[in-house]
Amino acid sequence: MLLYANGDSHTASWSYIDVIGENFGTEFVNQAIGGCSNTSIIRRTRDYLKHTTPDLIIIGWSTWEREEWQYNNKFYNVNSSGHDALPTQLQDQYKQWVPNQTQKTLNTKCKHWHTKIFEFHQELGSIPHVFFNCMYNFFNTKYEYPWGKCFIGPYDNDQSYYHWLKAQGCEADEWYHYKADGHKLWASRILNYIKDNHIL
Repeated sequence: MLLYANGDSHTASWSYIDVIGENFGTEFVNQAIGGCSNTSIIRRTRDYLKHTTPDLIIIGWSTWEREEWQYNNKFYNVNSSGHDALPTQLQDQYKQWVPNQTQKTLNTKCKHWHTKIFEFHQELGSIPHVFFNCMYNFFNTKYEYPWGKCFIGPYDNDQSYYHWLKAQGCEADEWYHYKADGHKLWASRILNYIKDNHIL
């Protein structure tokens, strides 16, 4: 069995994915990157799937405002609180971009990712996969897509990674990251979800 994971800092490095991989006793590939955007997650997952088909994909989606910028064949993740050491040529663009990240912009981006992530869900076809939101649910949407059993609480903020673990009494740091106890608890939740919904 081959497990593939992607996401932002909540999934990167040692995380719940390591716990899940150990539970299955299986090989796993974790391509999550701290601070990355959903554009980056989808792009790199597609690249991986060009040469490998895993038995299970787990993705924790990032916040809606983050973007990936390309310059001179390199990709940079940006968000309103920082960026991936942008080259000088993009610094002014970033300074102009930050003030425009308003609640209205966030609402628009949420609707955009609501559709883009569903399209990616359809693209994965028969490959078993589990999605969840790390911070925000899909809010201000006029309709709900038929995700089947592939998405944990897409329209319920309390079911997102951060808010669910907070409700369980786990403590996060200033960057909303949880320690080992939180990752072990989230791993248990995903494993139970996979079993209860016959994902595999």
